[in-house]
Amino acid sequence: MRSRFHRRANRSNRAAVSPYRERQGRSSAPEADKPGLVSEMVRQFADPYAFLRELVQNSMDAGTTRIEVDVMRGADGDTRTRVTDSGSGMTPKIIENALLTLFSSSKEGDSTKIGKYGVGFVSVLAVNPEAVIVDTWRSAVDKSAQSESGAWRVTILRDHSYVLEEIPVRPLSGTSVTLTHTMDSSAFDQHVARVRGSLLRWCRHARVPIWLTVTDYANPQASSRKQLDIPLQVHTSVSVSDLEGEDSIVLGPGAGMEHLPLSDTQLDYENATPFVGFYNRGLTLFESSADEFAPLTGLRVKISSPKLKHTLSRDNVRREQALDELVQRAAELARRALPRAVSEALKAEATRVAEDGDASHYVALLGASAAEPTRLRASHTWFPLASPIDGQSAMTLDGITKLTPWRTSVLTVAEKEPISAAFARVGRPVVLCPHAEVVQRLALLGARGPEPVYERHLLIRERKAPTSHETALMEQVARCIRLAGVDVERVAVAEVTGAFSVKLVVARAPMDGVVPLDTALSAAARWGRGATLLLDLRQQSVLRACALARRHARTAAQLLARMIMLERFGPLTAKVNDALLRDHLEGAT
Repeated sequence: MRSRFHRRANRSNRAAVSPYRERQGRSSAPEADKPGLVSEMVRQFADPYAFLRELVQNSMDAGTTRIEVDVMRGADGDTRTRVTDSGSGMTPKIIENALLTLFSSSKEGDSTKIGKYGVGFVSVLAVNPEAVIVDTWRSAVDKSAQSESGAWRVTILRDHSYVLEEIPVRPLSGTSVTLTHTMDSSAFDQHVARVRGSLLRWCRHARVPIWLTVTDYANPQASSRKQLDIPLQVHTSVSVSDLEGEDSIVLGPGAGMEHLPLSDTQLDYENATPFVGFYNRGLTLFESSADEFAPLTGLRVKISSPKLKHTLSRDNVRREQALDELVQRAAELARRALPRAVSEALKAEATRVAEDGDASHYVALLGASAAEPTRLRASHTWFPLASPIDGQSAMTLDGITKLTPWRTSVLTVAEKEPISAAFARVGRPVVLCPHAEVVQRLALLGARGPEPVYERHLLIRERKAPTSHETALMEQVARCIRLAGVDVERVAVAEVTGAFSVKLVVARAPMDGVVPLDTALSAAARWGRGATLLLDLRQQSVLRACALARRHARTAAQLLARMIMLERFGPLTAKVNDALLRDHLEGAT
């Protein structure tokens, strides 16, 4: 390489500086800040790692199609942070007149560029590097490089001096900016975390791929490579978008989002409501969780447009007419399209929940349907059914109410139960409520009740094909009950679920399917000619009697019959006890 230029960044001091390649013994200790314009401009960056935003912005302005960010640490602690692009590269004139001179930018007057003030590159000094090395190259075979071809390196030292020199030509065109530091393992880990955090904060929606590669030769297990750019999207349960030219608006409701986790590329403050973000070509200009824009209250909104500009301090968006117009467009988009989108998403998610899907997304949407500006009426709020009716796994509350008998409650169940299928067979819906907020939303919308299905109902299913020992046991139980003077047609076994399932004797036949609790109670009280008693096979006493009946059916029947009559009539009379005892003794002989 041969040095072509050798100057100081502070033009008021023309003293010569040794080329970077001739300097020896670099020290990791920072030098005192130099007075002057450069130091003043460096201090404007509240976030020192915002230099990555500035470098990415410059790369995009140069027309890059890809950005590589490499953070490398050698075994000796030598650390290099490099941003490389495939843009148009620079000539020595551009380097001196735009890159290294404050407020003299080649971007002036070009509305396609983000930067306007020529101060962005100075931000690389905010992290106090030992040196900044800029390599840039333009190849004659690269059609995008319309002017001087060649390759150059500028090295900027901590005292703000720089050396510009020519280097061997590379293929095509591009630029790399490398910051050098000396770091121990702990400092390197912190540095990597801040690099990644800065790229996510400022550049996660950039319109070119951004790859972050971390290489730690002292700790190879810590090395990684990941693409950080993601589409312009909001963390919300459902979103709508408006694309017009280079303007992009995407928004969704904020309510209910506490039920959905953040992904690893989303930032914590994106979970706030309202959230508003403004971007130019996807690069962050301003993001806020404060309610600064009244038309967007209750929403999460991101707006990207080349019409948006950052302030001179680079920490906010300019409050201009273009901003106001975009905010109004976003508010109109929310009013026009978002409620319908919430309703349609609710229907899809309710159907999925009814088919055993996870309920978190549905509950988030349900929260959105209960809050402004996406509050929905009962006719547009969808709920999952525990069992489908006429092929429908989800219904609006209006539809559910129409199929619920007059002056009765809307029925709910926390998880799928056979009783819901029994109700569905007779055309009555049971709402599946896997989360308490589903019940609350039903109530807020004015549903009658809502009421758990087992609060007032039983499901009785008589066993159609009992085993031989079950049949023998039930015949013996019926005989014992008749011996006690109670007329009964037969005794059968059934499976009973519901509010009354704690009872040993649950109903009088004919009963099979869904039975209202008051009907079951009154039927159980009516013993006599033609009655069939149903014993709940889920009761431990019945199960034990069935097991004993395999060996001693008569003894098992005596014990079970006594339990039944004790439950129904209380203490047995001497006459009944004598009759049962004689029967037991006869069976024993």
